[in-house]
Amino acid sequence: MKHFDFIIIGGGIAGLITAFHLKEFKTLLIDEGILNGGSGAAGAFLFPKISKHSSYTNFINDAILESFSFYENIGINTHKNGVLLLPRDEKDIEKFKEYEKYIKLPFEKIKNGFFFKDGGFVEVDEVRKKIEVPFLEGIVKSLKKEKNFWLVNNEFYAKNIILATGYKEFLKIPYINIRPIWGERIEISGIWESDLNIYYHKNCSVAEVGEKLRIGATHKRNCLKCHENIEEANELIKKAKEIIDIKKYKIENIKGGFRAASIDYFPIVGKVIDVYKTLRIQPNIVKGELPKEIKYIEGLYIINGMGGRGFSNAVKCAKMLKNYILNKEDLGKIDTKRLFIKWARKEGEKFLRDFKEN
Repeated sequence: MKHFDFIIIGGGIAGLITAFHLKEFKTLLIDEGILNGGSGAAGAFLFPKISKHSSYTNFINDAILESFSFYENIGINTHKNGVLLLPRDEKDIEKFKEYEKYIKLPFEKIKNGFFFKDGGFVEVDEVRKKIEVPFLEGIVKSLKKEKNFWLVNNEFYAKNIILATGYKEFLKIPYINIRPIWGERIEISGIWESDLNIYYHKNCSVAEVGEKLRIGATHKRNCLKCHENIEEANELIKKAKEIIDIKKYKIENIKGGFRAASIDYFPIVGKVIDVYKTLRIQPNIVKGELPKEIKYIEGLYIINGMGGRGFSNAVKCAKMLKNYILNKEDLGKIDTKRLFIKWARKEGEKFLRDFKEN
C-alpha cells in the first residue's frame, strides 16, 4: 500500500498547479488526463477585468499579474502583446467612463476602450508539457477515511485529499454548489484585417496566433446539453467580426468544455466543513447567528470554481491553498466558509431535519 502526503483528485488547471506547488511533498495527481475537459478547451487568455471598484475585480487582476510571473518563471510563453477591452454597446461606453477612475493597472484609452499591456495567453499544450507533476491516469472510484488517513481506490493512503474536480461532483458537499458554464475555443484560417498587433476582448476574446485567429468565450450557464458544433462556432465568429474585419475564413479547430463557477463567482478554496457537526453544536446558525466555531473534515480540502479565468485564478488560488494548509494563512473571500454561512441560513434547518430522518 503506497502512502502520500497529498492526493489531488482532478487534473484540470486547478489540480495541476496545486500539485506543482506541493511537489516538495509526496504528492499524487489522479485523473483520466491532464488539462482535459474545460481546461483543455480554454483559450487560456490572461486579460484584466474592469468594473466599478470591487473585491472580485481586484482579486481577478491580482491573479492576472501573479499568473504572468508564474508562467514566465517556469519558461512558459505568455504571448504578452497586450489586450484592448472594448465596450459592447452604447450602455457599455457610458459604463467605461465610470470604470476609468477605478482602474489600478496601467492603461491607455483606445477606440472607446482600454488597452492594457498586461494581456496575453498561454498555450494549453505548453502548460501541460512544462508543468510536470507525479500523475496517475485513472478514475477515483472510492474514497473513505480510515483513522488518520484517506484510502483511495483501496490502493493508496493519503494524509490529505484535495478535490479539484471542476463541475463534476465527486463528493456531495451540501453547501457548495458548482455551476457548469459552457465555453468554447475555435481557431480559424483565412483573411482578416486588424490595425493593431494586440489581442481584443468584447463579447469574446480574439488573438492572432501565427497564421490563425483564436476566438474564445465562456457564455452558456447550466447548459449540460451543450456540445461542440458548427453553429456555436459560427456564433463566435459573428461576435469576432464585431472586433476584427474577417473577410474570409475556414474553421480549423473547435474545442468546448465546461468551466466550473461558484454562485458568487469567487473561487472556492479551503478545508471542507463538517456540516452536521457544526450545525449540531451551534443550531442557531440557521437563524442567522454567526458561527463561533466551525468543524472541519480532517484532511479534506477543495480548490474549485475557477470560472472562465482558470489559467490565472488557479495560479493565485493554488498558492493561497498551500499557504493555508502549511501556515494557516487566511484565505479571505475565497474561503469555503463564506458559502457555508449563506447556505446554513437558507437550507440548514431542512438539512438537520432530513439528516435526523435518515
